[in-house]
Amino acid sequence: MISRLKRNAVFTGIIAVLATIGVIFLVVAAYITLAERYGEMRASLILAGSAFGLAIITYIVMKIVERAARNRQRERAKVDTSALLTVAALAAAPVVLRSRALMMLAVPLVAFGGLSLLTKPKKKKSRRPEDTSSLGKDI
Repeated sequence: MISRLKRNAVFTGIIAVLATIGVIFLVVAAYITLAERYGEMRASLILAGSAFGLAIITYIVMKIVERAARNRQRERAKVDTSALLTVAALAAAPVVLRSRALMMLAVPLVAFGGLSLLTKPKKKKSRRPEDTSSLGKDI
């Protein structure tokens, strides 16, 4: 018995092949239409330029998505590091609390760390300067 995942993979492969055949016939039909209207050479150049243009747009979109994913991963890493440091501090707390000298050193450090977490500067949103050219101030 074929599992559901294998069955879906087979159907997805068939869909991909049929969609590719459909795209090929659309490109051939576009070539024939353009060749009748503009000639064979111009039709070839139009289709080639369109394909290159779509390739460039796809590349730009890929880079934008990749950058967003990297930024999300970087933010997750910051949160993970913060959580790891918190767990490490909680694990070390019993040792620090047993020693009076370490406790005297740890209290100001914990207070400073807590204060720095509470007073974390907010990111400023960059605002564009207002366009005053249509108000007549430049005249």
